[in-house]
Amino acid sequence: MVVAMGAGDKGEPARVATSTASVSALEVQTPALSETTQVYGSVETTESPGVVEVPDFVGRSLAEVQLVASAAGISVDVVEDASVTPTSDGDARTVLEQEPACGGIVTIGSMVTVTVTPSVNPANSVTGLVVCLDPGHQSHSDTSQEPVGPGADETKDRVKGGSTGTTTLIPEYEITLQIALNLKARLEAEGISVVMTRETNDVNLSNAERARIANESGAALFVRVHGDGSPDPDASGISVLYPASSGWTVPISSASAEAAARVQSALIASTGAVNRGTIVRDDITGFNWSEVPAILVECGFMSNPVEDKLLSSPHYQDKLATGMASGIVNYLGR
Repeated sequence: MVVAMGAGDKGEPARVATSTASVSALEVQTPALSETTQVYGSVETTESPGVVEVPDFVGRSLAEVQLVASAAGISVDVVEDASVTPTSDGDARTVLEQEPACGGIVTIGSMVTVTVTPSVNPANSVTGLVVCLDPGHQSHSDTSQEPVGPGADETKDRVKGGSTGTTTLIPEYEITLQIALNLKARLEAEGISVVMTRETNDVNLSNAERARIANESGAALFVRVHGDGSPDPDASGISVLYPASSGWTVPISSASAEAAARVQSALIASTGAVNRGTIVRDDITGFNWSEVPAILVECGFMSNPVEDKLLSSPHYQDKLATGMASGIVNYLGR
C-alpha cells in the first residue's frame, strides 16, 4: 500500500496554517448525523432525517442557484416577477427574493421558492474565461530535480507517481484524471474554456511545467486535482490548499485564498464529506511557479477504505465535479 502525504507535490507534508474561511452565499451545513451513522455522498443516516442550512440565493443567477441547490439536496420553485417581462434566456435570470430565507434549516428534499427577474446583463459572466485543470501525478514518477521556484537554489523531484488506494489498489493518477475530465465537461457547459495539463496518464510533466501551462493559457484559475492520504486509516474529508503570501506567490495568494474558500464550501455542500477547511502552503513547487491564482483540491483520503472506494465511484466523482464546478463558477463570476 502506498500512502499519500496530502500535498500537491507529494513528499511535502509540512503545512503552514489552516483557515476555515468560507463563503456564506454557498455555505451549506453537512447533513445531520445520528450518533452511529456517517453520511458519505448519497448514503444517509437511518436514525434521523438529513437537514441543511438554506444558502443565500438573493442576487445570484438562476443557473447558479439551481446548481448550488442541487448540490445541497434541495429543490427550487421559480416564480417570475410579474412586473418584468422575462427574457428568452431563462437561465440568465437573477433571484430577487427567496422563501425560506437564508440561514433557515430545512430537511433534505425540501423546496425553496425564489422570485426572479431578468439579469441586467443576460450574458454569462464566466463565458470565455479560461480555467486550467491539472490532474495530479502521472503513471511514472520523475525523481530528477527542478527548482522549487523561479531562480531557487533549492530543488525537488520533478513529479511523483502518486498514491494507490488502500482498498481498490487504483492509482491516484487514474482517479485524478477521471475527476478532472468530469469537471472539464461541467465547466465547458458554463461557457468556460478549459485547458488540461494532461489528458492521458502516460506523460512526463513536472510540477513547474504544469504551472507554466496554466500561465501560458492566461487562466483565470489554476485548479490542481489530487487525492489525500494519512498514516491514520480513519482520517477522512476534503480540503483545498492555496499558496501563502510569501516569496513568489504574493501576487496570487489573496485571490487563491478566495477561490479555495468558495470551492471548499461548494464541495462540502455537494458531497457531505468531512470539512477539513482551506490550508495555506508555502512549499509547493506547482504553486511557486504559478503566475495565476491557484488551488489544489484534496478530494478525499485514499488511505481511508471508505473514501478510497468513493473516489473510484462515478456517482461520487459526479458529486466532486459538481461541487468544484459550482465553487469555480461562483469565484469567477464574483
